[in-house]
Amino acid sequence: MAERLRLLLDWKLDAKHALFIEGLERGAYARAGIALELNEPQAKSIQALELLHRGGAELAINYPHNLLLSAGRYPGLLSAGALVQRNPEGLLSLEARPVRAPGELAGRRVGIGPSPVSRAQFEVFCRTNGVDQESLQVLTVGFDGEELLLAGAIDALDAVAYAVARTQRKGHPVCFLPYARYGIPDSPFLVFAARAEWARAQAGLLRSFFRVTAESFQRVSGWGPAQWAAYAGAIPGRNGEEEQAVWQATRPLILEEGRLFVQEPAALARLQGILLEGGLMDRPVQLADMFPDRFLPPEGAR
Repeated sequence: MAERLRLLLDWKLDAKHALFIEGLERGAYARAGIALELNEPQAKSIQALELLHRGGAELAINYPHNLLLSAGRYPGLLSAGALVQRNPEGLLSLEARPVRAPGELAGRRVGIGPSPVSRAQFEVFCRTNGVDQESLQVLTVGFDGEELLLAGAIDALDAVAYAVARTQRKGHPVCFLPYARYGIPDSPFLVFAARAEWARAQAGLLRSFFRVTAESFQRVSGWGPAQWAAYAGAIPGRNGEEEQAVWQATRPLILEEGRLFVQEPAALARLQGILLEGGLMDRPVQLADMFPDRFLPPEGAR
C-alpha cells in the first residue's frame, strides 16, 4: 500500500510545482509507493510550520530562515533538502528609472516586505556595499509592491529573480540587482521542512520522493510551449508562456551544477549570522542537525 505524503506548498501552483504535477500525472510517485497530496497554504509561511509541527502535513516547502527563527517555538523540525538551492532575492527596478548598482540607490525609495528577515538582509546589503541608509526612503510593502513600482511610488522593490518574467509580460522592461552578487549569502531559499522523527522513520520514503522529483526535474526541463500551455491551462490565472519564462529563471536556482536538493552549510551559516546580527535569533542552532544531507538521493540523481 502506498504511504501518504502530504506536501504543503509555499504558494499557489506555479512553475516550480510542475515537478510534482509531472510526477503525479506520470504515476511515478505511486509506483514508488508514495500517495502524494499537494496542498496550497492557507496562512503565512511561518504558520505553515505550526501545521507541520502538529502533524497536519509530512513535508512543507518553506524558508530556511523560518526554520531557524522558529526552532524554539516548533522544536523537532528539520530540512530534508532544498528545493531552490540558491538565493533568488534582489532589487527589482524599471528600465525607465533603473537601479543597476548599489551606488545608484542614493535618494531612492525602496519597497521592502514586512518580514524582519527581509529588512535585516537589506540592511546588511547596504552596509556591505557602502550605501548610506539615511539617504534612502525605505517603505514597507505587501502584495501591492509591484503595483507601487509600476505606479512610480517606489523606485526599487525587494523581489525574487523569477518575478522578472511576470513584470515583463505586463509590458515593463526591468532591471534586477541580485543580492548574492553583492555580499548576501547565496543560501537555499526554499527547503522541504519535516518533523525530524517522521523523517528518520521514513528515510527510505524521503529518498524515493527525492528520486522521483529529480526525474521530474529532468522531464520538466525538456518541456516546450505545448506542455507549458497544458500545465498552466489547468491552473486559474496562469499563462503557459509566462510560466515557461518563470521556469527558465527558476531552473538554475534549483540546479545549476552538482546535485539536486543540496543545502550548502557555509551559506546557511552566513544566513544564520545575519539573523543573529539583526537580533532575530538569541543563539545559534546546530545547522548540521537542522539541515542534514542524509535524506538526499544518490550522487547520480540529477
